[in-house]
Amino acid sequence: MKTALVTGACGLLGQYLVNHLKSKYKTVAVDIAANVFETHKNVAFVNRDLTESGAPAGILSEANPDIIYNCAAYTDVDGCETDRDRAYELNVKLVENLLDAGPKRLIQYSTDHVFNGERGPYKEDDETDPIGYYGETKLQSERITLNSAGRHLIIRTNVLFGSGINIRPNFVTWLMDNLRQSNRIKVVTDQYNNPIHADNLAGASIEAEESGLTGVLHLAGDSYLSRFELAVETADFFNFDRNLILPVKSSELEQIAGRPLRGGLKIDLAKRLLESRLLGFDEALGLMKIPTA
Repeated sequence: MKTALVTGACGLLGQYLVNHLKSKYKTVAVDIAANVFETHKNVAFVNRDLTESGAPAGILSEANPDIIYNCAAYTDVDGCETDRDRAYELNVKLVENLLDAGPKRLIQYSTDHVFNGERGPYKEDDETDPIGYYGETKLQSERITLNSAGRHLIIRTNVLFGSGINIRPNFVTWLMDNLRQSNRIKVVTDQYNNPIHADNLAGASIEAEESGLTGVLHLAGDSYLSRFELAVETADFFNFDRNLILPVKSSELEQIAGRPLRGGLKIDLAKRLLESRLLGFDEALGLMKIPTA
C-alpha cells in the first residue's frame, strides 16, 4: 500500500483529503493543531510545526511518502501584508524545505491571487501578475516547484468552502452563521470568483495525482459569480433573509490587501482530463450543513 502524507491536515481541505485517501493509502496527517483524526483507522497523526528547523526532512524520512499533498499555508490575505515573515515562512520556505527533503511527488496548492484580476477567469498559461504579498508568495512557491526535479503538480483553486471539525470560518460558513443570527452583513458586488467545495476539490485533486498529471492545473467550481451573487444564492438555498445582505464596493471595505476583482479560474483543461465533475455553486451548497447554535 502506498503512503500519502497531508500537511495542514486539520484544515478544511486537509480533512477532506484525509477522508478520501484513508481507504486506499496509508495516510500520514501532519499538523500543528490538535488531532481531529483519532477515530480514523489507517491514519497516522504527526503533531509537528513544519516551520521548525529540520521538521520536514525528519517527517519525510520517517514516513517515506509516495505522495505529499501540501495544504499547509498562510492564506489570510490581509495578514500576509502585515506579517510578511510568517507568509514567507509558510508559503515559500516550507515548500523549499519539502522539496529539499526529496519527495517522490508533491501536490502543491496555489491560488487565483497569482493573477491581477483585471481579466479573469484565467487559464493555466495566462500571464501571472500578483497585486498582493499573498499572491507573490504563492507564485514563488509555484516557480520553486516547477523548477525542481520530480514529477510534481500545482493545483490552483479559489474561494474554498465547506464545513469541518474546528476549522476557521470560510466565506460560506461566515455568511450562513451571520444570516442564521439575522445579522446584517456587507458583501462586495465587484469581486468575482468560482468557489469550490472542499470535498469536490479533494476528490478531483486525488484523481489528478493518480492520473500522473504534472505542471499546473486549475480546479474550481463551475459557477462564476460575484461575492454578492454567491451570498444571495446561499440565502435563497437555505431560506435565509436575503435582505440582510447589503451590497457594497470593495473600496468601501478598506481592506489592507488588494483583491483581484475579476479573479477566478477557467476549468476547461480539468474538464477534459478528469472524470471528476466540478460542481456548480448551487449543487455544492447541497454538501453544506447548517451550523447549529
